[in-house]
Amino acid sequence: MKEKELRLALVCYGGVSLAVYMYGVSREVLKLVRASRVYHREPDHQRRQSASFSDLEPGNGRECDTEELYFELLQAIGGTLELRVFVDTIAGASAGGINGVLLARALAHDLSLDQHRKMWLEQADILSLMDEEHIAGRWSKLFMKPVFWAINNRWLSRFAPDAEMRQKLLLFTRSRWFKPPFSGELLTNMLLDACRAMEKDAAPGGTLLPFGHKLELIVSVTDFYGYTQNIPLHDPPSIREREHRHVLKFYYLQHPGGQTDTDFDSDHVPGLIFAARATSSFPGAFPPAEIGEIDLVLERRGEAWPTRADFLSGNFKPLIASGADPVKTSFIDGSVLNNKPFGEAIASLRGRPAYREVDRRIVYIDPDPEGGHLEAGGMPPGFFHTIRGALSDIPRNQPVRDELESVHEFSERVRQYRRIVAATRPHVAERVRELVESGPQIAPSPHALANWRDKANSQSAVEAGYAYDGYIQLKVSSVLDRLATFFIEVSGSMPQPSMRQKLARSIEEWAHQRDIFPVRWTRVDGQIETPTAATSWVRFLRDFDLNFRVRRLRFVIRRLNELYEEHAGDTDSTNALDDFKTSLYECLELLNSRPASRIRTPEVIALCAEMLADGAPTPDAIDALLRKVGPMLDLVGADHIIDQTISVMSGSYLPYAVRLELIHAFVGFSFFDVLTLPLNKWNDLDDVDTVQIDRISPEDAKAIRSGGARATLMGRDLGHFAAFFSRRARENDYLWGRLHTADRLVDIVVSAAAPNVAASGIDLPKLKGRLFRAILAAEKPYLSAVPDLVRDLEHEIATRFNIDIEDIAERPGEPAAEPAQGMTELAPDRA
Repeated sequence: MKEKELRLALVCYGGVSLAVYMYGVSREVLKLVRASRVYHREPDHQRRQSASFSDLEPGNGRECDTEELYFELLQAIGGTLELRVFVDTIAGASAGGINGVLLARALAHDLSLDQHRKMWLEQADILSLMDEEHIAGRWSKLFMKPVFWAINNRWLSRFAPDAEMRQKLLLFTRSRWFKPPFSGELLTNMLLDACRAMEKDAAPGGTLLPFGHKLELIVSVTDFYGYTQNIPLHDPPSIREREHRHVLKFYYLQHPGGQTDTDFDSDHVPGLIFAARATSSFPGAFPPAEIGEIDLVLERRGEAWPTRADFLSGNFKPLIASGADPVKTSFIDGSVLNNKPFGEAIASLRGRPAYREVDRRIVYIDPDPEGGHLEAGGMPPGFFHTIRGALSDIPRNQPVRDELESVHEFSERVRQYRRIVAATRPHVAERVRELVESGPQIAPSPHALANWRDKANSQSAVEAGYAYDGYIQLKVSSVLDRLATFFIEVSGSMPQPSMRQKLARSIEEWAHQRDIFPVRWTRVDGQIETPTAATSWVRFLRDFDLNFRVRRLRFVIRRLNELYEEHAGDTDSTNALDDFKTSLYECLELLNSRPASRIRTPEVIALCAEMLADGAPTPDAIDALLRKVGPMLDLVGADHIIDQTISVMSGSYLPYAVRLELIHAFVGFSFFDVLTLPLNKWNDLDDVDTVQIDRISPEDAKAIRSGGARATLMGRDLGHFAAFFSRRARENDYLWGRLHTADRLVDIVVSAAAPNVAASGIDLPKLKGRLFRAILAAEKPYLSAVPDLVRDLEHEIATRFNIDIEDIAERPGEPAAEPAQGMTELAPDRA
């Protein structure tokens, strides 16, 4: 059966107390991904289609509600399409950064976010976030009381309609002035407790990521003082600039062999907590974040940080290279300079392997698209209004137009690529037929495949004419560029941009002296002589052009995915295609893992570090390193293994026409590469999927109630701080976060498999109604501060989706809800 992956790259915006809304979003995303994982974990297709979520997921004490319904949706689609849904990138800032950190950890190790409800509903309150000694007592700033209540009587009720909110706002204004009111250490402890709570009922080795797929977490922070960088120019040769933007990156990858690389296990929790603490360090509200704060909190808790050295060396290379000490550096809210980290998410998507047909989505989570916007028109802004806008509102609400246009341009290039391939395929097929000795039972030997590939390479050079000159120049340039990147990565250093330029120039000079680049064609009697295996640049490409081999395998995989459509009803053919695809995945893994598994030896690492220390390595030094690396990489040996694999699989029980198509794609790839490499550039060709963009926002989720954030969210008031002052606001926003996300996730899944959903006959409005009902039933016991909202939603869902209100009931065995922390619970001396 045809397979498809719906890959989500989440971009989580800031929003201060709207972090509570984003917690609801995170929980719902996790539930969809877990439903997909459980569905596909069962290898037997017939059982998958007949079982329920609870049949395949053993009870482990976790709350399960909407997972059952997402599972049903995937089952309905699964009649004609195996759709996998997972998250492979999360980029977050501020409130989005905190939730991104916790969600990424849950996805990496199949952990629960259930225990975080208490943190967000109870502890995300000013009384919990402020140090005891900083909270106003009975007589603190007593003069503020009549002033505050006079203001309250006139207009404050419009901005803080909640009585609890006004009571705590008075307490807040009478507390400590001129210093951050919230405690960084308290927040750090809350986040540490939250991470430790996730491990309850965790299964050893659990993950929601497929084998071979990397999860990347990118958290933006702001280096308050910045660090210097040398930027190359013409005259002067370089200038010094200060950089304040900074990102922290974390990875998870489980290799097909079972080995796991992770930055999300218990040993890495302190680093994750620092990222969450730093990205949410809202200026003025929290003190700047420092590594020392984490060290102090851990010491008081009696906890260790075994990966501290790796965290510092891996995430602060630019600071260390500039001579700064990351331990002594202060970081503030990531949203100050990068509230919408689209660029990081886009960069993370490119170059990722695409083993199946892929629907890539960048899903950005924006709780309040209209919030904080400066109204145009009217009187010119005054002095203080201008200063406030420049320091806060404008930077935090910068448009993402440039990033969206970049994604659109990339997707257009992908469509051009596919049109070129489709238009060229008949011509290439004709040429390959002349080279391939085919028959009714085509099953070439590895030696024959290698000969056919060599002939196709030569023939593509002849037919491309002078265009082949540019193609070869580009190929060699791409490999030289990859070598420079390789030297830097293996060395473990973080050179300045000017040093990177010097290294690239040194490698080019080496290639020039060794007659590798620019590519020169030998002429005999005025005719260009065909290059041979002894030609210098041919030898160089045979030894080091890993990218060409990877592109070729991905090209064959994509052609194989297209063939599923033509043989959808033939079980034997689709099973054979599955086997062939599995073998191709193994070949791709063989290539992708080769540099890391073979080359990163202590000797090579030392040689690379020595080269970069010299600044501009000599050609002899580069020779010495490549003589060591080439045999270790052994790409020619990898070619033989891949030829043998293709040879064995071509002898399978696939129909003759299908086998011939796959062999043509493998042998004839050089014809396509000549045309498409210049179009896509070597940096982008690895990823030839279009990227579509969706948004999760109150403005888009209208299945229950229209009107956007203004009609649904309370945390947007008081400059997005309102939810810190009211449990009612937190419960309201959390519930809407889950409801809005369930609405939008169904839309996204359906759009990725529209024909299959239509064929299934599933009633989508009814499914959404059941999802909303399940969320209300699950959350109702915990939401004691918003009974009116729950009641209204029950009525709206029953009316809109034709569901009986009696069906919306508490689930048996749910614990009683915690009491709401209203204004009546304030201590007398804080009133």
